[in-house]
Amino acid sequence: MDWHAIFIIALVILNFPVYRFIYKLIFSDPEDFDESVKFSFTPDFISFFRGKYWQDKWGTFKLQMYIFLCLAVVALEYTAVDMVMGYFP
Repeated sequence: MDWHAIFIIALVILNFPVYRFIYKLIFSDPEDFDESVKFSFTPDFISFFRGKYWQDKWGTFKLQMYIFLCLAVVALEYTAVDMVMGYFP
């Protein structure tokens, strides 16, 4: 297995405290997270007819932003370490 893959797996595991911090910034409580997951799987037209279209959009956005930020943290850390390792032969 390539060292890049092992390093990415290690970063994903070691960043759990960072993921928790981002979680607390975006979601107010576990029910807010559950609602965001529920809205992300509910089609928009159903939310529209239930009168929750904008709640659906906001919940879906928060979940997508959480996933994006967690992936971005790993990508930025990997890029930074890879650049530093490039200076060593």
